[in-house]
Amino acid sequence: MNINDIAEQNYLWVEKMGWHNKTTLEALALVASEVGEAINECRHEVPSDSFGEELADIILRVVDIAHWQGINIEQEIMAKMLKNEQRGSRGRVK
Repeated sequence: MNINDIAEQNYLWVEKMGWHNKTTLEALALVASEVGEAINECRHEVPSDSFGEELADIILRVVDIAHWQGINIEQEIMAKMLKNEQRGSRGRVK
């Protein structure tokens, strides 16, 4: 299953739950809240066992927005990775 398939499957589940009742800005705020939850799982020297689940929540929220907005997120990710590679270190020490 590719990331666009995951995005579609998750979108359909969120739709079934009736949770597509917000603006794009509100949906992005929910991504930020998930980031906050992930941060809480990293408060100690080693992330908690729940850290991976929180990262998954972030990704699911993002791909839901992408699918909702008609964005091919797999294509966008690949293009961004290529762009980053072409930029190189931009003066940063490796």
